[in-house]
Amino acid sequence: MDQHTEVTEVNRLPLRALGLRVGMALQTRRLVEGASKKESQYFGAIEGKGVMVGPLGADAEQTGLTEGEVCVVRGFTGQYEYSFLSKVLQNFEKPFVYALLAYPAQVDARLVRQSMRTKQSWPTKVCGTDGGTSVTLVDISVAGAMVKAGTALAAIGASIAVSMDVSVDGVPMTLKLQAKVCHNNKAADEAAYFIGMAFQNVSREDKLVLHYLTQTPQA
Repeated sequence: MDQHTEVTEVNRLPLRALGLRVGMALQTRRLVEGASKKESQYFGAIEGKGVMVGPLGADAEQTGLTEGEVCVVRGFTGQYEYSFLSKVLQNFEKPFVYALLAYPAQVDARLVRQSMRTKQSWPTKVCGTDGGTSVTLVDISVAGAMVKAGTALAAIGASIAVSMDVSVDGVPMTLKLQAKVCHNNKAADEAAYFIGMAFQNVSREDKLVLHYLTQTPQA
């Protein structure tokens, strides 16, 4: 398989295979009717024992989870979209607010990106079904990118054209690429959407430019 090929199927993986890091954002939700999602973060895990998750914000007072109930956990590591069910073993208030969840035997995971992305902010325009729209580039890799936009831009699976104003060895240039929309999520705290895309039919020359851009600090 080519290292830039998009992989979309869901696999069962051990939690440790996700490469979760302390502080990574995730969502938790009690598995009861009417329960809402809670923006949370990952604090750590002891394999075979438990997983520690807690609310975002140092001043949070509750986890939003109830001891003895089952909850669903969802997140994105930068490469994998994942989810798993777990029982809430206990809530703690000290030394900080967090919930201890039962360690999952396996998690459902989908490899979205073959490589981690580099945060960048070049002027970027996306051309989809509604014409050209200026967007904010959030991050980029040789395989794809994520942008922030005021609208959903295009449906998942749709083809779009991406135009980025970049600099290679101090020489300004416009990088034009074709891409497919992989996921499209509304921001939780503002009127914006985060759109993930996979580049398609990238020429050898454009791949070299992408390698340069992701490996070289940009002004």
